[in-house]
Amino acid sequence: MPVNDQPRNREGQAAAERGVRVIEGRGGPFVAAVEATRMPMALTDPTVADNPIIYANPAFLELCGYDRDDVLGQDYFFLLGQHANPEVAGRVEAAMAARRHFIEEVPFRADDGREVWVSMFVSPVIEDDRVIQHFASFLDVTDRVARERDVREANETLDRRVATRTRRLQEVNTRLQKEVERRQRTEAALRDALAQGQEDIRYRDFLVREVHHRTKNALQLAVSLLGVQARHVDSQSCRDALEAAMGRLRRVGGVHALLTYQSGSPDVIDCADYLRRLCREMEESLSPSGGRVTVEVDAEEEAVWSPDFVVPLGLIVGEAVTNALRHAFPEGREGRVRVELRADSGGTMRLLVEDDGIGMPAERRAGSLGLRLIEMFAKQVKGRAGMEAGRDGQGTIVEVTFRDPNATPG
Repeated sequence: MPVNDQPRNREGQAAAERGVRVIEGRGGPFVAAVEATRMPMALTDPTVADNPIIYANPAFLELCGYDRDDVLGQDYFFLLGQHANPEVAGRVEAAMAARRHFIEEVPFRADDGREVWVSMFVSPVIEDDRVIQHFASFLDVTDRVARERDVREANETLDRRVATRTRRLQEVNTRLQKEVERRQRTEAALRDALAQGQEDIRYRDFLVREVHHRTKNALQLAVSLLGVQARHVDSQSCRDALEAAMGRLRRVGGVHALLTYQSGSPDVIDCADYLRRLCREMEESLSPSGGRVTVEVDAEEEAVWSPDFVVPLGLIVGEAVTNALRHAFPEGREGRVRVELRADSGGTMRLLVEDDGIGMPAERRAGSLGLRLIEMFAKQVKGRAGMEAGRDGQGTIVEVTFRDPNATPG
């Protein structure tokens, strides 16, 4: 309802008219200053019911957007209207009744519907120990209240978002915790399985080493039996054949001895290390006295293969080196036997046993038992073997080519 349409207290209207006449009658610098100031001001008469407004300066009228006739005689809280907070009105009335100054922030509803927040300062005017007027001044704090409202709304929005994200994070954390617990259970199960698997591997390694140990013992027994037989044979050729068989069995037994006592896996053999051991033993047992013939080994360190692959290679080297030590350096001849194991291109390996002795005639090389054995052992590693004269017809070269079992198929 517009202010000028609201019913007015007749006594209040009369009091307003009297107040205006009194103020106009006074005139002077004070009235002129109040009229000219940009601070909105008003006077009310508490001696009349409803404490009507009896004066309002132009700044007050500009603040609320009403004409002076619309304001004078109105109830003190007419600008609050239906938006008045009962608690605020109660505090204002209590302060007035107590005859004390007070400051209160209240929202005014301007004539055009705008909400204008003001900081209202009210001071009683006392004469003869009696409150004859209330003097009120107003400070427009609409912008500050709007900023505070924006900040409050922003904080509330932020609080809602934080609460929402916190709830989501808690849900995610709950899921993560469940996932962590699931993974911990899985890891525990895997650790148990790994421990059991390692125990199984240790037991398997023990069994494999035991098999190699017994095989080594069986081969040593066979060598001993062949040795006994060789001592009781009159034929030199038969005795040589038995000794050659004993040498081959010793070389096979050497592989199983290496598998029995090595600290690594019993499933693989370091071929380079095995060839060095094998050649050292043959050099010590078969080389002519005085160290006139030396055996050198130059092998690929990455050659780590299974026993099924290493044993034929050891037999090939043993056959070739034995023949060289026994036949290539007669009558005190000095020399060298070289064993080389190298990788060629395309995953191919090359094994060479070369001596610088007196050499072997072509007809002997072609029909020799040693070459036939070397060819047979080469087939076991799916390779090819050949024997030829060395450089300038001196010495003998045994060559075996085969594919590296560790190489990726091309």
